[in-house]
Amino acid sequence: MKRVIFLILFFISAINLLSAQDLPSPPANLQTVPQGSYIIPMGNTYQSNTAGLFNLKAYGLLVYLLNNNKKIKWAIRAGKAKDGIDFTATAQRVKPSLTSPAFSADFKGGPFIIYAADITGVDALIDAYYTANSLTGNDRPNVYQTTADVTVDIRYNLSGFLPKAAILTDGGNQAIHIAFMTAAGIPSMNYTTSTGSNLIASCFTFASEPHNSNTGSVVDVAITDIRNFVVAGGNFLAQCAAIPNYENNSLGRFQTTTGITVSNTNISTTGSYANPDLSFSQFEGVFNGSLTGSVKNWQINASGSNNEHNHYTGSGAALSSIGASVSKLKTGIGGLAFYLGNHNFSTSDLQNVNGIRMYMNAFLTPALTVCGSVVPLKIIDFNVFRLNDKAQLKWSVAENETGYAFEIEKSLDGNNFLLLAQLANTGKNGNEFYQYADQTSLNHAVYYRLKLINLNGSISYSKTVVIKNPGEQLADKRISVQSPFATSLNFSFFSETAGDKYISLYNLLGQKVFDTPLRSYPGSNIYSFPLKKEIPAGIYLFKLYDTHEAIIKKIVRQ
Repeated sequence: MKRVIFLILFFISAINLLSAQDLPSPPANLQTVPQGSYIIPMGNTYQSNTAGLFNLKAYGLLVYLLNNNKKIKWAIRAGKAKDGIDFTATAQRVKPSLTSPAFSADFKGGPFIIYAADITGVDALIDAYYTANSLTGNDRPNVYQTTADVTVDIRYNLSGFLPKAAILTDGGNQAIHIAFMTAAGIPSMNYTTSTGSNLIASCFTFASEPHNSNTGSVVDVAITDIRNFVVAGGNFLAQCAAIPNYENNSLGRFQTTTGITVSNTNISTTGSYANPDLSFSQFEGVFNGSLTGSVKNWQINASGSNNEHNHYTGSGAALSSIGASVSKLKTGIGGLAFYLGNHNFSTSDLQNVNGIRMYMNAFLTPALTVCGSVVPLKIIDFNVFRLNDKAQLKWSVAENETGYAFEIEKSLDGNNFLLLAQLANTGKNGNEFYQYADQTSLNHAVYYRLKLINLNGSISYSKTVVIKNPGEQLADKRISVQSPFATSLNFSFFSETAGDKYISLYNLLGQKVFDTPLRSYPGSNIYSFPLKKEIPAGIYLFKLYDTHEAIIKKIVRQ
């Protein structure tokens, strides 16, 4: 039981480590963006359209570039205030036309970056996007280029991530979110309507429900499908009436344990922004928490929040009224559940545009589902060696930027592997080197392998490497051990000489659960040792050894 609890706690802590970028107080990830890199601005100053509002087509350009396998990173400065600067760079505009000289620009709203080494072919793709969407004049998204190196806080590496949205039809209001996609110029290949039954099988990264006041078995099935999708690592957004419909249904409960009550308090544009440094809140200017629809804002019943964090609330006495929030599911892989108040948003003013921006930010936040076409992370070499009686693992990879994490797996028999540790990817482009030290002493043969997790959720494995003690054998006909066994450890072996030997029993994490010395005699030796009830049922390695050799057998306790 202790072993099971340990594994569960370790798994939870590893997921928390990798999910920290999605949760409040995210860690900084400072990187040097080299001279010549491209910036897609997401603030109102450097990305405005003909109407003088933020140009939503910047999102469409970004997705178009991702569809064409361009490597893009999302810069969000940890700890910034609402409308705070993400970074300041010396840059000049290069698209849709070149402006000079370069100047010092403050980039806000979560800009996107293409490193200088990756801009080949990007200019032609930008022009193609303009043409395909009939964009002219100031309606063409702006792109800037750095003229000096700059240090930037990189939140997400989108390289290899292909966003694909399922706009749900169970509420009959799918036209609302289709209109958001159209306004942002998102390529049609990146979204479609869906009942929700095919979210995982069809490789969606995101699902959204605009408004759903329906009840009954059809909605219950949809909610169940959506929850399974989020548990599997997909991201989901509910808007307007879909929020209480899904949250107050026991099959949903994405953000609370007690449900919510619709308040519709008049919080308007004077509310508070609790997490302006998380992806959902990457926009500049105001959001309106009392704009349109039957569900503009809500309150959590009692104190039953479930990893929920707010992005827009009322202020003062109305602080408990929520207009936008997110929750990170901790079950399974665990995706994000976004809630967004108001029934609809137009493109007529900033507060409406920012509502669409929140939807787009949710759509572009990377999911952990197995989706997309990407050049996978590749192992160049993987080696394990002994140092001070401990195993040292070292490996190098190519296409490092397409990786998300490494899971180091360990086995004592080469067949049954358990998670030993999880390491986050550094995000560095090209080749990268990693290492890890197993702190368990090497008392027997141990097998290691690496599980490679890509940004798009796809998985591959390294070769298996075994490290043995000198003179150790993994099987030997001279010994016979009862397996399966119950209360006593029964075994026999043939010895040519008399001498002192030892036996040990290890679980699959390499922990010794039993050991004892024994005396052997020439010829057949038969022994039986009672085992404590505290040693649980499972697979173990039985080790018989002396100063010259060690023999190991895999056995099972019932």
